[in-house]
Amino acid sequence: MTSPPRRRGPRSDARANDALILTTAARVLAEDPHASVQRIADEAGLVRMTVYRRFRNRQALREAIFETAAAEAQQAITNALDGDPDPRAALRALIIEMAAIIQRYPLLAVSSAWQPLPADSHRPSPSPASRRMHQTVFALVKRGQQDGVLRRDLPPELLPQAITGTLHVVTRFARSLRTDPATIGPQVADLLLDGFSA
Repeated sequence: MTSPPRRRGPRSDARANDALILTTAARVLAEDPHASVQRIADEAGLVRMTVYRRFRNRQALREAIFETAAAEAQQAITNALDGDPDPRAALRALIIEMAAIIQRYPLLAVSSAWQPLPADSHRPSPSPASRRMHQTVFALVKRGQQDGVLRRDLPPELLPQAITGTLHVVTRFARSLRTDPATIGPQVADLLLDGFSA
């Protein structure tokens, strides 16, 4: 006798709703930065109170999108390093995954918050997930330079900025260039890493 399928508990429902809200908000806010929470809820197929229960306003939604994207990028780095300790290979895997993350959260492609200028005194403080992600990428680049697989004549801060900046621009214009979204990550990885190879 087979047991009946287990129903998802409220915790998994809440996680699914959060994911739906964030991906919908990332798309809607990329199209219209002033879109209302009501519009986001409508496009997600949820009632407005479900969104407000998790995110108090539009700014909280934006912050959660960037925090979630940074956490996903950090996980991608961890996975890449677990699978291949070579810094160049790990960076390539990271760039491909970051391209997928930006496509999942289109707001990242139209917002400077994903890549604030280091000298900008008015930039918002990065979230803990963003700080961890940037520190890990920076350490990976420095290790690649020490190992001799990345160029030592370039500042290590340049490659992380080049990664986010290039993905930012290419993702924004991929549709008008009729580029297959699945090829963006590998193409950007090849472009950047061939330029940084020793």
